Amino acid sequence: MLISAGQLGLGIAVLGYVCSRAEWRIRRRGRGSMQAAYEELADVPARRDTRLIAASLLHSLAGAGLVWLGRDLPLPASAALGLVMGLAGWPEAACGAAVAAVLLNSGPEPLVWGALPVLVGHGIRLAHRPPERWRSPEAALVRISRFGPYIRPPLPVDRFWGCAMMLTVVAPAVAVTGGHRDGFVLVACAAAVATQMFMLDQAVGHEHRWGVLSHRLIMTLGNAAAALVAAGPVGGWFASRWSQTAILTGWLGGALICGAVCVVRRVWPGSLRAMTVYWLFPFWAVAVFHPTPGTATALLPLLLAETGVVCLVDRPAPGRIADRLTAFTIQQERDHRMIFLGVWLYDGFLSSPGRTDFRLVRRYLGMAVHAARGGFVAGQNSIVNKNPELRAPLTGLAALRWTGLATEALALVDEEVAPRVPVDGREPLERARSAIEAELVLTKTLVLTFAEKWDDALRGWREAAFRYKTLGLRAEEAACREGAADVLHRRLGRTEDARRERARIPADLPEPAWDFLDGRVRDGLRALSADRQHQADRPRVEAP
Repeated sequence: MLISAGQLGLGIAVLGYVCSRAEWRIRRRGRGSMQAAYEELADVPARRDTRLIAASLLHSLAGAGLVWLGRDLPLPASAALGLVMGLAGWPEAACGAAVAAVLLNSGPEPLVWGALPVLVGHGIRLAHRPPERWRSPEAALVRISRFGPYIRPPLPVDRFWGCAMMLTVVAPAVAVTGGHRDGFVLVACAAAVATQMFMLDQAVGHEHRWGVLSHRLIMTLGNAAAALVAAGPVGGWFASRWSQTAILTGWLGGALICGAVCVVRRVWPGSLRAMTVYWLFPFWAVAVFHPTPGTATALLPLLLAETGVVCLVDRPAPGRIADRLTAFTIQQERDHRMIFLGVWLYDGFLSSPGRTDFRLVRRYLGMAVHAARGGFVAGQNSIVNKNPELRAPLTGLAALRWTGLATEALALVDEEVAPRVPVDGREPLERARSAIEAELVLTKTLVLTFAEKWDDALRGWREAAFRYKTLGLRAEEAACREGAADVLHRRLGRTEDARRERARIPADLPEPAWDFLDGRVRDGLRALSADRQHQADRPRVEAP
């Protein structure tokens, strides 16, 4: 070895002590992170907790016992026990294991298979904790002074699960590449699978950070479970059956499989988007762990073809996880909702210069119109929900609860983001802010129109027309004036006022595109336009 067992034990003991200090900060700051940080800076002596001291001693003894008993245990079992100790928050066990290994002169194996897994498990534990809970008090206060109480920058857990997801993709190939009979084919398949996984992660990466984290967690656990099943007897049984089907093995079998998938894509375009990542990974894992003739070769054409399609033509689209998370905020109290919105404030505006991402607000607006038309928003109800009102669609004026959440999010942008944006980035933020404010007014107007509150709807259509006129969007302004004229003529019976309103609409304007609106808001506008067209096409019956 490059270092002796004593040097390795000393290093592990030092790292265990550092981790134990971080764990003590977590326990001390459990009830108030900022108050504990200020006390540490002011050198306020902490109250000695006899239970914590006793627990630390017991954790050290547990680490020593792991080394002592590890002589009779399989090495993977020792590693699993050490990992569990680290995840449980016992970093002192690494110190105890290191001291016991050195005193017993057990060599490097107990340190590698017993003490190091404790540090790895505790590192995973720290990655899932907010940094202000375990970092130094200076770092915690710097974060608060820079981002305030609501804005939440990325945490170590976000990077952790991204790396873990990619690791589960390439780990099977790395584990068995040396003795595999089709080494080149295996490397090519692994590269194709990893490329598709990366493209899918990039597509989902534009969503809310909680949705990205959920996606990475699901993919990591799914890949790990598929790899374990493929490496076991089930995978061996499937590999033997697969190799016995000659038409599905070798280059000819690969061409037939690829052709069949291409035919299905032609008939149902888009239904097999990123299918390799979701459905072909278990088959690839079987070919890796059970190298039977022709199985890996049969997968290569389809993997390469799907990778080319995903990269060049049919890029994977993000799922609906973020949409459900956004709808779930209607159940939360304001303090918990601020955590969700604080993540969006950083990722949408402060993560890179000039970035303005109001998609979260547009989601709320789309949910408002969808609910106003009688639709149920997926995610607004859950098992833990105790509000009976959320078990049914929020129709009528109740749909304004969604626009209230959008207004709350925009207020946070004004209060928390605008003062922290550089001077050269404030003008783009103001333009985007004005546009989303116009969309908010338009959405409220649609809700009022579907609720048949005609006086309020009329004021809303006129205000929306004024805002779009200020933005220089003449087609959108004309559409809003047409909505106001329709309310005046058909709902309020003010024919002359409706004629004057329509006289202010230029005749040569195209139809508004509404490109930036949520799809559900566009559907609501199309429904109103179709209703107006239907009423205009109805034959008039003259009174006798």
